[in-house]
Amino acid sequence: MHDVQSVPLGGRASLLRRLKAIGHPRFLGLQLLVVLTVFFSAIYNITFFSADNYRAIASNESVGIILAMALLVSLVIGHYDLSIASVLTLSMITVTGLLQEFQLNLWTACLAGVATGLLVGVVNGIAVAVFRVSSLVATLATGSIALGIAQWWTNGRLFTEHIPSSFTDLGNSELFGVPVIFVLALVIAAAVWWVLEQTPLGRYLYALGDNPSAADLAGLPTRALTIGTMAAGGALAGFAGVVETAKLGAGNPTIGTAFLLPAFTAVFLGATIIRIGVPNVVGTIIAVLLMAVLVAGLNQSGLPFYVEPLLKGAVLLFAVAITLKGHGGRAR
Repeated sequence: MHDVQSVPLGGRASLLRRLKAIGHPRFLGLQLLVVLTVFFSAIYNITFFSADNYRAIASNESVGIILAMALLVSLVIGHYDLSIASVLTLSMITVTGLLQEFQLNLWTACLAGVATGLLVGVVNGIAVAVFRVSSLVATLATGSIALGIAQWWTNGRLFTEHIPSSFTDLGNSELFGVPVIFVLALVIAAAVWWVLEQTPLGRYLYALGDNPSAADLAGLPTRALTIGTMAAGGALAGFAGVVETAKLGAGNPTIGTAFLLPAFTAVFLGATIIRIGVPNVVGTIIAVLLMAVLVAGLNQSGLPFYVEPLLKGAVLLFAVAITLKGHGGRAR
């Protein structure tokens, strides 16, 4: 006679293990994302629970995801990059300025926008790795310079002329109902994830961020890694500026500053998800979407506009505290 209880018991044990794993604190952010989405969809089932709303959220957060990746790579090696928002601005002005004032080829203008971010990132890396300037000071300075150049070039004006309609159409087009720029942001995030999680280079970068002295003693080229990583972060910020230009169809010298706080909030909140205490790509994307759903739901609740920065500031403070706790209180 067969033991008919053995299979069900084994199945229940396996199910319980899976449920216990899903209930782990590192999945709390994902759980909150699901709960908030269901909650707001149930309350505002006409305005929130709609394909148009979800497409709007995806489109609005695409540039934020790319910029968060730019910040993430620098934080992995233990350095802050306060210049990313200004680099985004300067990249936008570079692209639109070259199109409007010099009528350059679109591809050339876009490459120049990315190259602008790359150049700022190299300067940041040299200042930090060679001259031992604090990353906070160095990137604050280069960000101010980048913003000053953008404002000087535009004199406070918008650049809107000679921007090809095909460029803006691409920035607002969809692929199977999903915004193209959101797909592009996920491709960028996947590439960053692959480098950080699946390659020796990623392990070197995490080792450098965890203990620079030990990484140096182990023979890692810490100076080259620092310069290269911050250059990559600058290039990603420049690319974010190109994408924002395609989305808006204009160069705005004041728009970049609004991206800085959300990027920091996403990366630090993401460090409380999946890999607690460690900046990671998957957690950052979940954090971006979590904050987007929360803000969208609260906006539909009719809360004042100033609630959003208050909320993001509070979440950033909470996330930093949790992240530092995950690192045993160590911070660079």
